Amino acid sequence: MDILHQRIDLDLTLTSGIAASCLVIATPREDGLDQLQLDLIGLTVDSVTSPSSALTFTHMDGVLNIALATTVGPLDTVDVTVHYHGTPATDPSGFGGFYITPSYIYNLGVAFTSIPHSYGRAWFPCVDNFTERNSYEFIVKSHAGRRAWCNGEFVSETQLGGDTLLRHWVLEETIPAYLASVAASDYTVVRDTLVSISANSIPVELVARAPDTTAMKNSFINLGQAFDTFESWFGPYRWNKVGYVLTPNGAMEHSTSIHYPRSIANGSLLYEDIMAHELAHQWWGDLVTCDKAEEMYINEGFAEYLSYLFLEAVYGTDHYRNVVRSNHRQMVHRAHLVDMGWWSLADMPQEWTYGEHSYNKGADVIHTLRGYLGDEQFRFGLTDFLDTHAFEPVNSMMMRDHLTQTTGTDMTDFFADWIFQPGWAAFEIDSFSVAPPSGDTYPTTVHVEQKLRGADHMYNNVPVTVTCMDGSGATWTTSTSLLVGGTIDTFTITPPFIPVDILLNLDERISLAVTRDRDTLDQTGIRNYATSDLRLTIDEIPTPFEIHLEEYWVPADPGTEEDFAFVVSPDRWWRIVGNIPEDAVIQGRITYDGRPTTSGSLDIGLMQNFGGVAFNEDSLVLLYRPDQHYPWSIHPDHTVNPLNSTTDKYGRVDWTGVQSGEYVLGWRKSAVGLLDMRPFATQWSIHP
Repeated sequence: MDILHQRIDLDLTLTSGIAASCLVIATPREDGLDQLQLDLIGLTVDSVTSPSSALTFTHMDGVLNIALATTVGPLDTVDVTVHYHGTPATDPSGFGGFYITPSYIYNLGVAFTSIPHSYGRAWFPCVDNFTERNSYEFIVKSHAGRRAWCNGEFVSETQLGGDTLLRHWVLEETIPAYLASVAASDYTVVRDTLVSISANSIPVELVARAPDTTAMKNSFINLGQAFDTFESWFGPYRWNKVGYVLTPNGAMEHSTSIHYPRSIANGSLLYEDIMAHELAHQWWGDLVTCDKAEEMYINEGFAEYLSYLFLEAVYGTDHYRNVVRSNHRQMVHRAHLVDMGWWSLADMPQEWTYGEHSYNKGADVIHTLRGYLGDEQFRFGLTDFLDTHAFEPVNSMMMRDHLTQTTGTDMTDFFADWIFQPGWAAFEIDSFSVAPPSGDTYPTTVHVEQKLRGADHMYNNVPVTVTCMDGSGATWTTSTSLLVGGTIDTFTITPPFIPVDILLNLDERISLAVTRDRDTLDQTGIRNYATSDLRLTIDEIPTPFEIHLEEYWVPADPGTEEDFAFVVSPDRWWRIVGNIPEDAVIQGRITYDGRPTTSGSLDIGLMQNFGGVAFNEDSLVLLYRPDQHYPWSIHPDHTVNPLNSTTDKYGRVDWTGVQSGEYVLGWRKSAVGLLDMRPFATQWSIHP
């Protein structure tokens, strides 16, 4: 059946529970249908009627089967009304269902733990999935000072006698059942108007109890800028109003009537990213909706990323980059730990539908999509996608094909690498060579190695910028991105000087398995770098200089000066780049953590038993090499501090004499000793 319209007559005046009737108008999608099947849980069905008669039904295990009076087909219209009552269900997670409290009555349309997650069925009969969309009408009876707010346009309020009110709302646009909403309390409303790029005036309703309205207004002072930002990126607002209704629990994107937690509308701007996230759903999640829960990043990842765009518009590009950088650091470290597995965004297990991957890795990957396409094509392609599929369910393949067609960029590799497989990729500078100068440039051939973190195949055609540094610290960056992929790749660039160091993706437009900090050291003191997990103590600094700290979340190259002696970390390694003065005195610190926790697990692969030898922190070493041409060797001036215990896998490594080069943790797997070098005394190898 194709549901066309539902009208819910809802009585909220009972001493407990609700009583309601729901009119369902539908048309069959095929011939020969003699029943209508709806979802409804936790409530008792009293009767089902058609305009001409009562209908028989069964209601078991949350499924309401209604026997129709006649067999129907696509040219027919089915019109049934379900009469029901009871105490509505709530989700065990505390989010989802229909809540009745002394001060508030309200619903939250998704359930975090119940499957399916769509939770319209908790308070009215519906086809409860992400694909069935229809228009709605709400007629809500309330009393004791409560007034009901619902989706859509307010039609009328009727006084029934005493303190009982009947309020009527209509939503002409189509939505899935989980986006239908009702909230009732002793509400008042603060009104405003926003002007759309379509030239329409869009009413704004901020709905709260009277003591909360001032704080709510103060928390929403940047709502207009969020609205303008999203329209500038993704096209005009398509709904009849912008509405937020305060509830005890919330942050639920019901179309035009967002239920928003009272606790965070507290007068501060601390949570305004959540305000923006919920508004963003009116484009991503409400206007188009993922057609299955396994692709929830289309709803939640986009909405989260739009909150970053809002922060960029209000607070500037640097703030945006810091938010993206912080989120990326968390995702590459722990998304698989929190969600208990490496998952692709297009195939999330329903247990983790509302987890780190869907929200935060989704946002990280959409930032990367912007880097792939550039701002102009990112804006154009996705706006056209929303225009084409407005009020429809969508999926990743539809988006891939549409972006390919509209932007002229083949998105096959992007979706195969970032959406349809789990994990991450990192690209390392393996080596580079400089040819004789050609005019004012120095042709430089660069060899790049790719390593994976939790992914199942190599990434291809990844656009990265390339930055060269000379011996004085001057930089030069390619004007356009270069495409890299495969296990080993090679390209040639033409910097105006002989490069000493080369960095990839310094602008961080692509979210790789590398996190970095960039700083100018100009005074003594301690500096903690949360993104690259390093601490520097600057004791002496003769002149200021710029330093780059890169943490690679992939296995380090295994080769050491004594291959038999060390296990080299399979978890992560560091690269420090900068024109560090010879007489600078800088100490470094790495905190290691091999504990199997979501905040730890930084070095869990390294800190395993090897060859029957139990891991112990007193065998840890810091290994160093100037670059990939050299094997790893023990850093000559480092100290391992196990802190509390040598077996709890938590402590720190300090070293003196920070210099440019690469660093990694390892542990000695052999007995300490020296090889007898006399038999090899005449066999020398000399390396530059």
